[in-house]
This record gives sequence, C-alpha cells and structure tokens, in this order.
Amino acid sequence: MRSTCLTVSLSAIEENYRRIRAALAPRVKVIAVVKADAYGHGAVPVARRLEAAGADMFAVAILEEALALREAGVTRPILILGGVAPGDEREAVRARVSPAVFAPDALARLEAAAVAENAPAHAHLKVDTGMARIGTRGDAELDELLSRWRDCPHVVMEGMFTHFAVADTQEDFTRAQDAAFQRAVARVHSAGFAPLVHDAATTAIRYPDLRHDAVRPGIGLYGYCMREVPGLRMAQRLTAKPVRIAWIEAGETVGYGRTFAAPRRTKVMTVPIGYGDGYPRALGNRADLLVCGKRAPIIGRVCMDMLMADVTDIPEVAMDSEVVLLGAQGGECIDAAELAQKCDTIPYEIMLGFSPRVRRVWED
Repeated sequence: MRSTCLTVSLSAIEENYRRIRAALAPRVKVIAVVKADAYGHGAVPVARRLEAAGADMFAVAILEEALALREAGVTRPILILGGVAPGDEREAVRARVSPAVFAPDALARLEAAAVAENAPAHAHLKVDTGMARIGTRGDAELDELLSRWRDCPHVVMEGMFTHFAVADTQEDFTRAQDAAFQRAVARVHSAGFAPLVHDAATTAIRYPDLRHDAVRPGIGLYGYCMREVPGLRMAQRLTAKPVRIAWIEAGETVGYGRTFAAPRRTKVMTVPIGYGDGYPRALGNRADLLVCGKRAPIIGRVCMDMLMADVTDIPEVAMDSEVVLLGAQGGECIDAAELAQKCDTIPYEIMLGFSPRVRRVWED
C-alpha cells in the first residue's frame, strides 16, 4: 500500500469545539459546519464525535450530505445551508432535516411535502444582507415570504440566518450586514414567528454582540482562525515516505519543464504525492516539506503522482524516514495557511482538496 496518508485527529477537533463552546455564553447554541466532508476531515466521523461532545446542530451544504449523516446515525438537527432542489422536499421531510428557504415557490413545495408525508417540515429562512448569493433581498421579498409562510402551517420556521461577506477584514460592512439582518429579524418577529437567529460563522465570533442565538463555526473546528478563539489545533497531518533518494550533479535539472537546475551536487528525494492527490501543482519550487524534523524545499514542478525535494543538507534522511507535507514534525510545522499563501489561495481549498486516493486514517 502506498505510504501517502492523511491522518485526522478527532481529539483536536473536539478540543477546538470545546474551546469555541467555552468562549460563548451558555445560552448560545453551536451549529457545527461539516459541509464538504467536514472541510476534508470526514463528515461522518467528525459529526459523530461532535454530537457526542454536545454540538447542538450541524450544517451542511446539500441534501446528500445531510442524508449521509442521518444514515450514519447522527440524530441532532441538520441545516442544509443551500436549500434543496425541487423534487427533493419529501426526502428532506423524511430525514427530518431543515433546508434554507428564501423563495415562496420553495416554501410551497415544502408545505406540500409535509402534507404528503403527514409529518412537519422544518426550515431556516435565509436573508441576503450583502453576499448577493442566496436569500430574500429587501423588505418586499421578505414580507411576501412571511405572508406565504402564514399559509403553510406544516412548515416550522426553525431558524433564520444570514452570512457575512468580510467578517475577517471589514468590521464596518459586517456590522452593516448585521444591522440589516436585525431589521429583518424584527419583521419576522412582528409577523408572529420566533426562529433561532444566527449569522456569525468562525470569523465573526470575535464580536460578542453578533453571536445572537447561535453561531456556525466551520474552519475554527479544524484549527484555524486563532485570533477569534486562541489555542485551536490543526487536525490534519499529511505524510508519506520516500520512493527514491539519489544524487544528481550540479547543472542537472529536475522535473517537467526543467524549472529547477541544481546549483551544486544535490541529493533529491522523491515523494509519492502529486496534484492527482490534491497537492497543488502551484507549490512546485515554492513550498517546503518536513523530514527528520527539518525543512526541505520542493524542487521542480509537482507531478501528477510525485514530487521531489532537496535533502542535501539532511544527511540522516533514509528510505524509511517520515515525510510531512502538512502538519508538525519536531519543532517545525507546515499548516494549510502557509501552503495557501504560497499558491495564492485560502486554507479551505488546501484542507478539502485531497483526492480520494489519499488514504484516510482517523485517530483519537
């Protein structure tokens, strides 16, 4: 079996959850975001662990993700942030999951599904306050939806929410979004509804007055955004072992395109991971890896299945040495934020980008 392996620490994720929980008032609920396979950490094992730890609710992006959690035995409420496609409403009612609703026709289909299933439907009203993605937009749209909702007695408005566009960088715009959301909340209350109110994801947790009834931590659960909650731990560790260690002479080139030329006699270590595994091709000649507790630069372009590193200054490296591409070793650490910066993307894309052929191991 190929040595390449992504290890996920469930204890780190639970510890991160508990740190977030401790930073909140007891009345504030935690909606743990486990969409996109829990940001690449494994939605089922993560949700099971967090449900046991006391998470109040889960949030996913699509119905299929919610159904997978239900099939795995997860019983807590599940919010589908993107709503459900026409025709999937009865499945949502049967699974006791709560889609986002922001259009009258979607609400009518959910009401019909609840009647057909002879069971209540649950939903969260989504308000667009500045993302321009999904949600009711403006008072007229909201009032029309609320008017229709009063005629849908089988659909429980379990919650209402919005999403911030720049909570990590622009406080003024974030507060303007929250103010718009609070005006929508007042209209909802005036119409006779009393939903759970939430708008803060991880980066907005820094603002105590924006926590409302619940918060939706996502990336914080997986060890990032320490400014918002100190002490979070990354939960992924990507490792492999060399498949070859060999010397090349000064002037020889490495990899496709010959983008690296050895400035000296160089010891080259080949590692069995590449962009076919989700390790970004853009990291060639830019990123480091860890071996024997030391950094070694990646040289040449990242190939589909392999990459090469310069280990000339690490004489102790051997064929059974552990290579760390993401995670800690000795006193060094490479996290998703570092890799993201080097290839001009965000940590989210690094964490959830590893392909299915990378073996996963979940550990306590």
